[in-house]
Amino acid sequence: MKVEKLLELLNEMSLEEKIYQLVQLDGSLYSENAAVTGPKAKLGISDDVINNMGSIFNVFGAEKLKGIQDEYLENSRLKIPLLLLADVIYGYKTVLPIPIAYACSWNPRLVKKGMEMVANETAASGIHGVFSPVADLVRDPRWGRVMETTGEDAYLNSLYAKAAVEGFQGDLSLDYVASCLKHFAAYGAPEAGREYNTVDMSERKLRQDYLPAYKAAVESDCKMVMTSFNTIDGIPVSGNKWIMRDKLRDEWGFNGVTVSDYAAIKELIYHGYAEDEEHAAYLGIEAGVDFDMKTPVYANHLNHLVSSNKLSGSLIDVAVLRILKLKNDLGLFENPYRGGSIVKEKEVIFSPNNRELARSLAEESIVLLKNENNLLPLDKTKKVALIGPYANEKSIVGLWAINAEQDQTTTLKTAMEATFGSNLSYAYGCDILDDYFLLGDFGFMLSERMEKRDSQKDMEEALKVASEAEVIVVAIGEHTMQSGEAASRTELAINKLQIELLEKLSTLNKLIVCVLFNGRPLVLDNILDKTDALVEAWFPGTEGTLAIAILLAEL
Repeated sequence: MKVEKLLELLNEMSLEEKIYQLVQLDGSLYSENAAVTGPKAKLGISDDVINNMGSIFNVFGAEKLKGIQDEYLENSRLKIPLLLLADVIYGYKTVLPIPIAYACSWNPRLVKKGMEMVANETAASGIHGVFSPVADLVRDPRWGRVMETTGEDAYLNSLYAKAAVEGFQGDLSLDYVASCLKHFAAYGAPEAGREYNTVDMSERKLRQDYLPAYKAAVESDCKMVMTSFNTIDGIPVSGNKWIMRDKLRDEWGFNGVTVSDYAAIKELIYHGYAEDEEHAAYLGIEAGVDFDMKTPVYANHLNHLVSSNKLSGSLIDVAVLRILKLKNDLGLFENPYRGGSIVKEKEVIFSPNNRELARSLAEESIVLLKNENNLLPLDKTKKVALIGPYANEKSIVGLWAINAEQDQTTTLKTAMEATFGSNLSYAYGCDILDDYFLLGDFGFMLSERMEKRDSQKDMEEALKVASEAEVIVVAIGEHTMQSGEAASRTELAINKLQIELLEKLSTLNKLIVCVLFNGRPLVLDNILDKTDALVEAWFPGTEGTLAIAILLAEL
């Protein structure tokens, strides 16, 4: 569709229809009874909003998304397709290593290929765009979202941001998706590493260290940018004209779509920056934030702001036109389903090529931290005892692989059996945590479901199995929930249960290889001196254990 036609469409829209295009809500609105008891009632929005809003996020599957799009278009007066977005960060079904891991590959070209694979699987499922890459620079390992970042170096982060955007978007044909850069800006620098906390730094440091990776993504033509939760110079980003308009749009020339992070427009109130929802709506649109994610603030208040002459309607027109242009760039007016196909989903997802690519990137992401007397790679004829809570664990893809299927992940035990055969023995050893209630509500639910184990018996069995082996491979690490959003930590060590296991194994005077599964840099003082070889595997993705097994054994 030509720009002239988009302008004609814009002029045909009522003010309400324009405003509703700026609303982005999650797909739970389309679940059964949602209108009566669920998200609609909680948000306080009308059917008109649902029938005319611009975007939804986090609904998955080609068949389901086609049904939602069909229902939406049937109810919409102007038949403007929904934009379908999703939290696909580093993998849809076939999951790559977490970003802090693949940053260790020093291979942006392979990362680009990995993101092309992620885009292909995501597009086949019917998604139009993804909330990725994360270009936040981070230097405080206490911050939980270290796992989503590519680390502490501005130049390297820039290379990975560029590679990810180019991989996701390709030529923007049906096998690719629009990329949404996040979290703009300086989200990785909260005081004390505490999630959502204040960011306070000089403009020089901001420009020198924290902005380059975002700028690299913008220069690579990312189609969307997401605001961060934090403040900059005391002003929350979602209402910060200096960073969102002066820097992003005027200085860098970004003319794509901006998206608030989850409920961030409404959170201007909680920051003490907005008086109420109407004021928050005013500040958000004035700052240049196009999509209001997960709140009714724009939907319920922009109309009154315009009708009372507190806000210029031209700001809304410009924001809507950017959204219409993105939908047009994606070809949604001609094909609102894009690459979504039940047949293609089956062909693409978990394909051998995708698995091979994930394994290759995992191999290059794993870091050898210690290797005394060239213990690694191991001789395949040696008797090896594999011990630890991650030895036979499938949950190794990290917190933000929300569509991962554990059944498609091979455990380290299974992967090593293929190499060592009958020379491999196994024992559980201990739990990941001694207190799962530390994980909050999730930990409570997990504790209720978990098998009640005999820790003394587990330890005795581990020592017996280890005593009969020539080499002990200990697989330990963080719980998945200990690294990710809202998972800031003050103590950056492996849980004491696992350290106790390692200490007791070390008294056997056997050669010990330690494999770490984690989402952030850890303090390793109490591990380093008890091991002969130390392997940082991170959360390595769907094919990660196969990569570990290859690197542990003689090729």
